[in-house]
Amino acid sequence: MLQSLEVLGIRQAVLTSQDGLVIDSVGESSPEPELLAAELAALLRSSQTLTKTLGGQLKRLTLATDSREVLAVMFGQYCLGAVVDKGADRKGVGSELSRLALRLEKTL
Repeated sequence: MLQSLEVLGIRQAVLTSQDGLVIDSVGESSPEPELLAAELAALLRSSQTLTKTLGGQLKRLTLATDSREVLAVMFGQYCLGAVVDKGADRKGVGSELSRLALRLEKTL
């Protein structure tokens, strides 16, 4: 399902449910898919109060460190996230994450 992200230069990508279990993953780099899935699910759960206060549900999330970024799209009970190196095509990866989320939302 997630192979289209590999050609965009991601280091790791996962599809996870809110419980943090990996449904699918691609990539050969750290962090391990299980760690990325668990952390994305935890972020989704912990931000629910804030997002409700802001008037809705969390749809997108971006975290940045000195060398990498995590881009995530939330849809239904699922989260699709990717780790990219700084300077990578974030816009392209973000667009592909959104496209995949729309497609997966219809099938999951």
